[in-house]
Amino acid sequence: MLQKVAGLTLGAVFVSSTGRSLRKRWTARSARAEWPGLKVAIVAHAYYPDLMHEILACQALLPVGTPVHVTVPPERSALLREALIGAQDVFIHEHDNRGRDIAPFLAVLGSGALDGYDAVLKLHTKRSPHLLDGEIRRKLLFDKLCGDWNATCCTLSAFKQTSTGIVGWRQCWRATPSYWMANEARAREVAERMQAPESAIRLGFFEGTMFWFRPAALGSLRELDLRPGDFEPEARQLDGTLHHAVERCFTIAAWSRGFTVCDLKGRVL
Repeated sequence: MLQKVAGLTLGAVFVSSTGRSLRKRWTARSARAEWPGLKVAIVAHAYYPDLMHEILACQALLPVGTPVHVTVPPERSALLREALIGAQDVFIHEHDNRGRDIAPFLAVLGSGALDGYDAVLKLHTKRSPHLLDGEIRRKLLFDKLCGDWNATCCTLSAFKQTSTGIVGWRQCWRATPSYWMANEARAREVAERMQAPESAIRLGFFEGTMFWFRPAALGSLRELDLRPGDFEPEARQLDGTLHHAVERCFTIAAWSRGFTVCDLKGRVL
């Protein structure tokens, strides 16, 4: 419990305005890194449109013209459009509120909108009201994945290797058997439908489903053509749904096509 409290305290300090200010001052002392020459995009699910400014902050860090594809339930579309007044290069995709961030993401992936990019940042306005540290987790993830120019350039340099499929924050990596939770049988079923080899069907995923990825690495998952209607209606489920199973299959999809999964420093997981 003390370790949990300590983690929450450190996380809160890190994402605070003071923490951000100190990191900016430190970064200002370092030489600006060279952009790795990649074509990038962002895909995000905005169930909470009032948090869209955090996603736009990530876009602002990336080269001018970086597109953001945003999915949103139709009933929240008006709020999102209001939050996007003045924003550039943002494309809205309305999708029913099924499958959390995952079903809408698969729809955008399947549409071809992300084809041709070397790396795409998958984000969502995660609040996780059932978790004490839900807000801190989201802010930490956004900051680690795309909160600093030099760190982001370092992270993206992994995609210069054509074998790199997914890159995420190691602290969100879950590979111990207990993290199958109630999803192993269903995840294996999805993996078998993807025709993944047995060597690729293993546990190892980024909890929270936020990471950088190469669209081609998710080809076998895309080819399943999962539709929103395949996912359970939203009922605040905490486990055991199709979207929980698919959360554990992004890496399996990458491994099944020979891609690697790495942490933010390029170390293979």
